[in-house]
Amino acid sequence: MNIMKITPYTTDAVQNSGAAQNSGSQEKAVAGNSGSPDRVQLSQDYQDLANAQKAIGNTSEVRTEKVAQIKNQLESGNYQVRPGEIAGKMLDEVI
Repeated sequence: MNIMKITPYTTDAVQNSGAAQNSGSQEKAVAGNSGSPDRVQLSQDYQDLANAQKAIGNTSEVRTEKVAQIKNQLESGNYQVRPGEIAGKMLDEVI
């Protein structure tokens, strides 16, 4: 197997596989050296994963109510750090 003989058309099809999903198409045809189109078909699992990642990317991770609450506590001098609670939550995320 000679890796150096991979045509740029094949690598473009793999690298741009997200473009086929973005346009709503499940297949993308790329003309190779032989004149017949090569096809890339994305699995439904990949499409579901890509849609989930896009939805996650569009959401905000900042809880504005919580930030405002902590800001008020800091300004008033009532904010208390609870190291045990913080460590427990960190371990919950890791485990």
